Amino acid sequence: MTVTPWGEVIPDKPKAAPQPPVLEVKDLHVHFRTDDGRVYAVNGVSYDVAPGESLAVVGESGCGKSVTAMSILGLVKTPPGIMAGGQVLYRGRDLLKLKPRELRQIRGGKISMIFQDPMTSLNPFLTIRRQLTEAVELHLGLQGDAARDKAVDALRQVGIPAPEDRIDSYPHEFSGGMRQRVMIAMSLVTGPELLIADEPTTALDVTIQAQILELIQRLQRERKMGLVLITHDLSVVAGMCSRVVVMYAGRVVEEAAVDDLFADPRHPYTLSLLESVPRLDEPAGRKLRPIEGLPPKLTSLPAGCAFAPRCRFVRDRCKKEAPKLEPDAEGRKRACFVPIRRGRAVDGR
Repeated sequence: MTVTPWGEVIPDKPKAAPQPPVLEVKDLHVHFRTDDGRVYAVNGVSYDVAPGESLAVVGESGCGKSVTAMSILGLVKTPPGIMAGGQVLYRGRDLLKLKPRELRQIRGGKISMIFQDPMTSLNPFLTIRRQLTEAVELHLGLQGDAARDKAVDALRQVGIPAPEDRIDSYPHEFSGGMRQRVMIAMSLVTGPELLIADEPTTALDVTIQAQILELIQRLQRERKMGLVLITHDLSVVAGMCSRVVVMYAGRVVEEAAVDDLFADPRHPYTLSLLESVPRLDEPAGRKLRPIEGLPPKLTSLPAGCAFAPRCRFVRDRCKKEAPKLEPDAEGRKRACFVPIRRGRAVDGR
């Protein structure tokens, strides 16, 4: 309860019960058969997203961010892809066990995705109208003028000028930023509960990037959708998301609230990521510290920690045993044997 300065007692408001996650990825393993051997692209990834929550998935190129997202929607072609284990639960239903027809009812309807490159994601031979109304017809059951009106409204919401006229245009008649807005309209026209945005500002200039990210954030907030933002841009994460999952070599190595992660990273890889980019909250003149070495080949992962060859805090145990993602004494999840606080190893070594 709260007591006001004039002595009035105000009882505390009852706390709302936590909502169950809209999406849960549990111990997901995805491999690929190639001429060079099996590629271990995703190795035991787990995370969840609550309704209305913004989750960032970050890491270097090739760490498994996009493959995990594609697996959620059943877009990994098999073969060569192999769903080697794990679960992807949407409202308790395992998407990996659904029949193709059942999965199509969820993909694009309840869960939508914005892909990296709008020019390759949009069909150049079909008008914007046809590409938008296809989802409307399939998931909302609207036809004819009703479907067109729904598509026009979606274009208007994402800031396409004169949508009544532009809806009959082809993708090549739009600029890069406008094509990305069309992709966002396509992903949101069915009113999904979860939006997966995979590097949504790739190949766009800085001004357009800011507009697209602001648009996604506004629509996500207005519609109370869950958001999974896949990116390597940490500045975007700081401005848009509430929680971060850091991936390396197909594994989650750290998970934390955004403010906690930026203030005190607990995994050496996360620390190295933050030290390798300029930050406005750091003292002037701070030198950037690049991450030495290269990520491991996913066809032959090391026996121990995958980051050990590049880690400044490496110990003998790290080279022999792979650490599990576990909470530390303060509840922060990280996959590391060495306790790190404020950029230093607590054990003093």
